[in-house]
Amino acid sequence: MLSRRSAEVAAGFSAHAESYERHAGLQKAVAARLASFLPPLDRPRVLELGCGTGLFSRHLIERYPGADFVLTDASPAMISECRRNLAGLDEAQIEFAVMDASRPAALGHFDLIATSMTLHWLSEQRASLERLRHLLAPSGVLLYAALGPESFADWHAVLGRLGLPSGTVPIEPLPGVVGEEHLAPDLTALDFLRRMKSVGGLTPREGYRPLAPGALRRAIRAADALRRPVTWHIVYGRLEP
Repeated sequence: MLSRRSAEVAAGFSAHAESYERHAGLQKAVAARLASFLPPLDRPRVLELGCGTGLFSRHLIERYPGADFVLTDASPAMISECRRNLAGLDEAQIEFAVMDASRPAALGHFDLIATSMTLHWLSEQRASLERLRHLLAPSGVLLYAALGPESFADWHAVLGRLGLPSGTVPIEPLPGVVGEEHLAPDLTALDFLRRMKSVGGLTPREGYRPLAPGALRRAIRAADALRRPVTWHIVYGRLEP
């Protein structure tokens, strides 16, 4: 059963599942970078949380032929797209399941647990990582890519200066960081917001009341006056039991 927060996030992504990959260039690039941290494993048992449409799942299946995969997401619509996108890839043993990454319900232990761009949607990010670690086999590895605490710093600063609240979810510093990068794919604040909307990523933090249109326009103008793009801080992590 999904938590209320996970159900809200899943609904946002479900509404954009069919068009997600047309707008997910940043998420695709992050998945490719995370794949560079995959360890050498022989026919591992693999759990992916937040598989989405399969951007990172493709890397897993290519890297570990013959492995057993459990690919999960809180959104049934995203799982349907993932299943469709992976059809015909290898002959891997793949199981799909609706699962709340904050409440993993998988049985047994896994040689590899991976999640790309999902942790920052959870209300208890560090605690969720700890729960996932308990699902690792004795020599297992947990890999993740997630938003880092420096994400959207200029946008948050603009909102603060204008006395406006931010709807983005609080981001916790995470353990086990082995790499990071700052990405700025959008030229303007409006482009940034459109990107977030086009992939279903505008589900706000709990208790947030959306800005009035006039206030939002003021914030966009103020952010663009800085002549700096909104920056995504991406962290990559590795944990063991």
